[in-house]
Amino acid sequence: MSPPDNDAWDAAPVALLRLDGDGTILDANRVLLDWVGRPAQGLRLADLLSVGGRIYWETHLSPLLHMQGRFDEVAVELRGPDGRLPVLMSALVHTAADGGRRVDVALSRATERSRYERELLAARTAADRLTDQLRALQATTAALSQGVGTEGVARALVEVAVTHLGAVNATVWVAAEDGTLVRRTSSGAGAEEGTDVPDEPWAPAPRAAPDQPPADRVTPDAVEQHAGGVVVVALGAPDTPRGVLVLSPRDDPFDVGVLTAVGQQAGLALERAQLFDQKASVAHELQRALLSTHLPVDDRFSVTTEYRPGVQALEVGGDWYDAFLIDDDVLAVAVGDVVGRGLHAATAMGQLRSAVRALAGPGVGPAALLTRLDRFVTQAAVGFMATLAYAEIDLVTGQVRYACAGHLPPLRFTAGGAHEFLWEGRSTPLGIGVGRTEAVTVLAPQDLLVLYTDGLVERRDRPLPDGLHALATAGAELGDGSVADLVTGLLARAGDERDDVCVLVAAWTPRNP
Repeated sequence: MSPPDNDAWDAAPVALLRLDGDGTILDANRVLLDWVGRPAQGLRLADLLSVGGRIYWETHLSPLLHMQGRFDEVAVELRGPDGRLPVLMSALVHTAADGGRRVDVALSRATERSRYERELLAARTAADRLTDQLRALQATTAALSQGVGTEGVARALVEVAVTHLGAVNATVWVAAEDGTLVRRTSSGAGAEEGTDVPDEPWAPAPRAAPDQPPADRVTPDAVEQHAGGVVVVALGAPDTPRGVLVLSPRDDPFDVGVLTAVGQQAGLALERAQLFDQKASVAHELQRALLSTHLPVDDRFSVTTEYRPGVQALEVGGDWYDAFLIDDDVLAVAVGDVVGRGLHAATAMGQLRSAVRALAGPGVGPAALLTRLDRFVTQAAVGFMATLAYAEIDLVTGQVRYACAGHLPPLRFTAGGAHEFLWEGRSTPLGIGVGRTEAVTVLAPQDLLVLYTDGLVERRDRPLPDGLHALATAGAELGDGSVADLVTGLLARAGDERDDVCVLVAAWTPRNP
C-alpha cells in the first residue's frame, strides 16, 4: 500500500488503511476520513465498525487473517456521521521493513450492491410467492377437474383448501334452487362437528332494482373476512354465486388473489357439476323407465333383480334384464348388454328387450329365439354385437333350456351350496349368429339361477377366470341368506364401479302334488 505522502494514497477511489498487528490504525487516506467524519489514526479498526461489524471482525475476520493472511470482499458497515455505510472489506497481511506485521485494508462502497441485493431478495420473495400461488391454483384446477357431480366438486374443493390453500378446515355450501345455501361437505380439523364455521356463512347483497343505474349497485366482495378469522369465498360471481367456501386460517393469512381465482374456478366447476347432475338424473330416470317392468308373480318361482349404474357414468348404459311368462307353466328370464352408452345404447336396449318379448313364445325355444333376433338386428340395424343370456324355466319339472349369445355363462347355485357355471349353449353375439345352439339343465327345488352382466366380474387388474371364481365364492358365502341379500352381496363385491352392473336371480319352488 502506498505511504501517506504519496498523492495516489489520497486520490484512490476507495478507502485505504494500514493496521499494525493488533488492529490499530497506523495510516488512513482521505476517503476513509470523509466516510467516518473523524480522525482515525490511533483508533482500532473495530472502533469504526457497527456493533455487528465489530463482533464479526473480532470473532471471524481477525482470526482469519492470522490463519490465512487475507480475505476478500466481506460485507460490513462503517459508522459515519450520517449513519451506517455499507462497504466491502478486503485485507492482506504483509511484513514491514522493520520486521513487524502489517495489515493493508481496502474498503469500497457497497450501497448499490446492498440495494441490488435487497431488490434481488424482494424479487426472489415475490417469485416464490407467485410460485406458491401457481402451485395452489394448479392443484385446485387438477382437483376440480377430477370431481364428478356437485358432491365430487365439493369434496375436491375442501380437500385442496386444507392441503394447498392453508386452511385448518373448510366447508362448502351450495346454492339451492330457492337461493338458500345448503351445506354439502367439510374437511379438516373439527369439520365433522362444524364448530368452526358459521351456520349462515354468507349472503349476497340485495340486488338493485332493474331501473337503478349499474354504477350504484351494491356488489359484495369475492372474499370476505368474518369474525373469528373465518374467510368466506364466493364460488362464481359474487352477486350470484353458485355457493360459498368457508375457511378457517392457520397462522398465516390467506392470499386474497389466490382465493378469488379459486372461487372463480370453483364457480365454473360447480356450474358444470350441476349440469352434470341434472343430465345424470334424467339419464338414470330414463334407465329406470326402460328397465322397470311388472315381474310376474307366482308361488312356483321368485325373481329378484338389481341394477346399479356406474358411479361415474353420466349417460345410461346398455345393460338390461327381463322376466315374463311365455305360457302358464314356462318362465322366461333374460339379461343382456348392448354395445356403447348414451341414448343410442338406451334405444337399442329398449328395442331388443321388446323384441325378445315379441319373438319368444310357446315352442320357440332359446336357439330359435336367438336366430329370430339375428334377423331383427340385421333388418332394424340395431343392437349389433349385443350379448344376451336367455333361459326358459319349466315351472312343473324345473327343466331349464338356455342359450348365450356371446354373454357370460349363467351360474347355478344348488340348495346345498355347490355351484356350476353353465358353459354350454354358447354362440356369437347378436347379428353374426351362425348355427345357434341351446343347452338343458335341471333346477332342484330352491336352486338359484343367476344371470348377470360383465360389470359384476370384470376388473382391469385381474383376469376374467378370477372374477368368475370370486363371484362363485361370494354366492356360496351368501347362499344362506335371502335372494335379496345374495344380490346385494354380489353387488357389494362387484368388480369395476365405473361399469354398469345388472343381476337377475331366479328360484324355482314346485307346488306340492
